Amino acid sequence: MTKFEKLTAKLLRKPQDMRLDEVRTILKKYGFENVRTKGSHFFFTDDKNVISIPVHNNTVKKIYLEKIIKILGLEG
Repeated sequence: MTKFEKLTAKLLRKPQDMRLDEVRTILKKYGFENVRTKGSHFFFTDDKNVISIPVHNNTVKKIYLEKIIKILGLEG
């Protein structure tokens, strides 16, 4: 199992939070790029969708992980 597959599996388990670098790796593989950072908010886009993620203590909360799963179409 590759690192990306492990991160995706972790995301799909919907943990209470994930580190920003893990979320950034997943989004990058799906064609998103960090287009802007304003304060604690990171903005990612793939030309169709924009995801705004507030990050505190280098973690992304569960509610935003669920939104990412939905936008990426990973819901089963």
